[in-house]
Amino acid sequence: MRTVTDYKKLNIKNIVSNIRSVKDYVRFNGHKVKLTTTSPNYGGVRYWFLCPACNKRKATLYQLKSVIACRTCAKLYYPLQDNKVQRNNISQFLYYDRLLSKTRTELNPKFEWAFHSYLRYDPITSSLHNKPKGMHLTTYVHKLEYIDSLTNKMHNCMQVINLDKQHHADKINKQIDMIFSSR
Repeated sequence: MRTVTDYKKLNIKNIVSNIRSVKDYVRFNGHKVKLTTTSPNYGGVRYWFLCPACNKRKATLYQLKSVIACRTCAKLYYPLQDNKVQRNNISQFLYYDRLLSKTRTELNPKFEWAFHSYLRYDPITSSLHNKPKGMHLTTYVHKLEYIDSLTNKMHNCMQVINLDKQHHADKINKQIDMIFSSR
């Protein structure tokens, strides 16, 4: 995943302090970057870069090899957008578990104590048979379908985790067998 911290950045705040008169462009590492202005309500002038790729006003542009573009055109992400859920199956399972407990709490707040802890769902299934007062039926049905999809995702994650455990245990058993057979 490419983040904005990996590339050189051209920020309008750094350029504006050096602009003495109205200019149409600035130079950055051999590139000509167009400037545009807007007039804020409180007066004055605000400068913006025009992204060469999409021609939209941007405050920051990034240099990728020989191209300068905005974050969206360059498909860059902020470091906090790094999706850690996709890294391993256990963290993905726990993420789905948190979403599941949050959704179940929305449907029945009086059982919040049971939903908070991981993997404790005994009283929950019996508590979801009644629609909460004031909730539309379609919203209730959508939340139940969402709970069902999260449960399926958790089940799939658990199967993958168990397969990984079994695969790891098989590898260890093979190594142990090789050690004892070599003696």
